[in-house]
Amino acid sequence: MTKNEIANFDSLSKEQIMRLTGQEDDSGGSQSVMLPRLAINRVGEDDDGNKLEVGTYKIYDPVSEQPVYSKKSNGSVKLRPFIRSYQYMEYNPDENNYSNKSIIFKSWKDEAIDINGGVKCGKVAYKEIETLSREDQAKQRQIKCYTLVYGLLNMHATTGAGEEVEITDLPVLWRATGMNFRPINEAITSIKGQDKMILNTNLLLSTARKKHGSNVYYMTDINIDKDHVEFSKKDYETIEMFNQLISQENIEVSDGWKSAQKNKIHDADTAKVINEVDSPEKAFAS
Repeated sequence: MTKNEIANFDSLSKEQIMRLTGQEDDSGGSQSVMLPRLAINRVGEDDDGNKLEVGTYKIYDPVSEQPVYSKKSNGSVKLRPFIRSYQYMEYNPDENNYSNKSIIFKSWKDEAIDINGGVKCGKVAYKEIETLSREDQAKQRQIKCYTLVYGLLNMHATTGAGEEVEITDLPVLWRATGMNFRPINEAITSIKGQDKMILNTNLLLSTARKKHGSNVYYMTDINIDKDHVEFSKKDYETIEMFNQLISQENIEVSDGWKSAQKNKIHDADTAKVINEVDSPEKAFAS
């Protein structure tokens, strides 16, 4: 969002604001370290040996400079979404990092080019997976589409040592996939169905304990706060900051895509030359 767009924000229609924030998807159907990332805590102990409650939400608190954890009480976690977007990422289990990522996009109409010169990190449609080799099927499981929610977090929390902490209007990124992909997007759709704007609404976050065999896990549970939150001048700056981070990420991915495409063209041209001469040795000697 440019400064002029921010200055004229009040003149935009509701539909325009929805598209800008990613609430409206008119198709129908590496993130900056500057933003703390909201996540569900799945470990029972921190590095200092403090006992932690699993199924709570955790965030890095830049004030106390340590992770903090939500309380289990109802309404202790409020996330006010400003932007909903998506991104494909491919995880490399051997290197324990993400080896590929797409641009961050707000509409399914956008082509999700990736940093390795492909699209969607090579993710194929679900119905096509069974036609792949076992090796390729295993690779497909490492490629996931994430919902990204950029917003302001308010949370009653405690440190690992049990000290009380209040998180107030902290800009955060919530990135979710798998079982938590649908609840977030259903909540966004529900807000629209109530003729509300996501940036005027708080999501009340909790978790639900699930069990599959001996495996216990926690899913996000979302309720929509009925209270209306006014969009302030300070919020203009926050949404601009979010969009700048997305733009920076997308420039990085786009540059990688262009570089990879040039390499593919060069490799193809080299292969063509080799095929048109008597031997590879002659091609490289010419």
